[in-house]
Amino acid sequence: MSAGAAELSHSIDAEQATYVRNLCALWQYDAPLAMAIEAVHPLDVPAIEAARDGAATLRMNAGGRQIYLHSKYKPLDEAAAWAVENVKDDKYVYVVSGFGLGHHVKALFEKLPGDGTVIVAEPNVALLRAALAAVDVSEALGTGRLMIFNTLDRGALVDRLEPRSALFVSGVQFAAHGPSMQAAGEFQHAFMKLVTEFVAFTRTGFITLMLNNVATCRNVANNIGRYVTTPPLDGLAGAFAGKPAILVAAGPSLQKNMHLLHELKGKTPAERKVVIIAVQTMLKPLLAAGIEPDFVTSLDYNTVSTRFFENLEEAGASGHVHLVAEAKANFNVLDVFTGTMTLTQNDFADRLLRDLPVEDGGGRRAGLKAGATVAHLSFYLAEYLGCDPVIMIGQDLGFVDGLYYKPGVAIHETWGAELGRFNSLETKEWERIVRSRPILRKIPDVHGNMMYTEEQFFVYLQQFERDFAATRTRVIDATEGGARKQGVTVMTLREAITKFCQKPEASSQKPGGWKALGCNATARLEAARAALQRRRLAAQEMIDTCDQTVPLLEEMIKHQADAERMNKLFVEVDRLRSKVGSDPQTFEMVCHLNTIGELRRFQHDLQVKTAEKDSAEKQRRQLSRDIDYVKNLRIGAERLLEILDEATARLDKQIEAARHGKPWPRDVAGGAGAKVNG
Repeated sequence: MSAGAAELSHSIDAEQATYVRNLCALWQYDAPLAMAIEAVHPLDVPAIEAARDGAATLRMNAGGRQIYLHSKYKPLDEAAAWAVENVKDDKYVYVVSGFGLGHHVKALFEKLPGDGTVIVAEPNVALLRAALAAVDVSEALGTGRLMIFNTLDRGALVDRLEPRSALFVSGVQFAAHGPSMQAAGEFQHAFMKLVTEFVAFTRTGFITLMLNNVATCRNVANNIGRYVTTPPLDGLAGAFAGKPAILVAAGPSLQKNMHLLHELKGKTPAERKVVIIAVQTMLKPLLAAGIEPDFVTSLDYNTVSTRFFENLEEAGASGHVHLVAEAKANFNVLDVFTGTMTLTQNDFADRLLRDLPVEDGGGRRAGLKAGATVAHLSFYLAEYLGCDPVIMIGQDLGFVDGLYYKPGVAIHETWGAELGRFNSLETKEWERIVRSRPILRKIPDVHGNMMYTEEQFFVYLQQFERDFAATRTRVIDATEGGARKQGVTVMTLREAITKFCQKPEASSQKPGGWKALGCNATARLEAARAALQRRRLAAQEMIDTCDQTVPLLEEMIKHQADAERMNKLFVEVDRLRSKVGSDPQTFEMVCHLNTIGELRRFQHDLQVKTAEKDSAEKQRRQLSRDIDYVKNLRIGAERLLEILDEATARLDKQIEAARHGKPWPRDVAGGAGAKVNG
């Protein structure tokens, strides 16, 4: 064999070895992309050239002209300079437009701290095939923190990025690779838009969590009485298997079709042709129209939701409608609702009642996926009931004809006092829309025209599309307006009724059997009260432990150089840490009430990882992080105490009412309460 042939053979062997290492690493985290790369025909792989410094570069067509994706002279130096330019101290996620041969991606990844993540958009699979043979990025791919996307599939993107959502809240840097932008600019801009939307979705979720978490836990604790004395969701599993369901939301498009529901309700529940599930906003409008739904859903934490359930008998309720609520729903809502109800499983409630036997209302109960809105909760309920198809109406998710709400909803009554000659209902609706001007966006509607929606509605749309992609249930969008939704069959409500809703669809369970729970309400309430008292003792003990820990950590910072003293302090801190660790359930509840503290700890952890390994500075950062965390942990434990005291006082009133067979009292909103189911 000649020297030239031997050199060529060695080069081919090296390329093959690099390719195999890269592909094996990629296969662990993204098998579909690895398969797509393997399927590329060798003749379709672009030819790699040697740059002047010997590194690989590549020339390709972009808009009718030839461009180099990397320098013809020194691609490695170019990549290093690009990485230095784009790395920021406060960013932990980097979105790179284009993989090229991977020089710049590798250089960037090597400069990031331990949790730093690189997301690369590259639509050219043949180019990726060439890149994986040219540049060894197997180590980066093997961490799972280098992700490559070659399509604009929103669902796939969300599924892969969501586990790292906390990183996106901490900081995202978009790093444009110029030549790749020239080669596939339209794709790159579309991908950046997808990521931007995901970041908005994630930040909205975190903000909602931080703002509402304490209120949510407060509601759950104050709903404990209902939680242990109402029938669990278990009895509803598959209760309407194979039966059609109509989900009624409050979008403006509902106005044109609500009258068609009269054809489906029947004179008696047994004659009903469809399961009707309404969001709480629509309960009174439906009752006013003479349509009593089978189910109504609620999950809002705010007291304002009580208006949807007040004076239902006057509105036409006969007691047929069954409330399915998340345990986090405002406790005043459950107080004013006079019908039967079911609360879905809740982790915080289960931790409060963790040592309660089943006969006293403890034990694991069935739950539903947490709903972003009552409309999502209604969809999850329909799935749980076994309904098929699920027909959606009033689900606009945008502003149709300049309207925010369907005419006749409860908020219009609230606005009534403000209406006049120069302030019409239409004006109020438009003001509600333009109040969101900074977050308005245009999206295609069901007819292909552009319509306005807002960021929050858009997030809800994304969640729905993920749900539709995952469900085995047929989903029919019969809204006849509003946003276009992926994963649904579009038809008019009349068409859906004709095709799916032509015979009575009774429950496969004993009628109403799942509505009642035969139990000793007083005994269950007393057992729940005793459980809350045990949780109170544990919360107080955690406060005491935090008070002992902070001074020790502060002393450690002062005496970092004193090894003997530090060792003694470490032993004492570890003892206290073990004490907290021995009660993981209380720790989880406190963390749930300390969301900001948890996020701050995560951000401090990222800062710790940027410090030099085994240095005094790294230890100082760790101690400062721990002091901040323990102080926030104490705040969480104090909040838990306050919530437990309030919930216990509420249980005392409910126990007294149950003993005397009286309606349960309303603690905040005033008025008559609701009797316990069963």
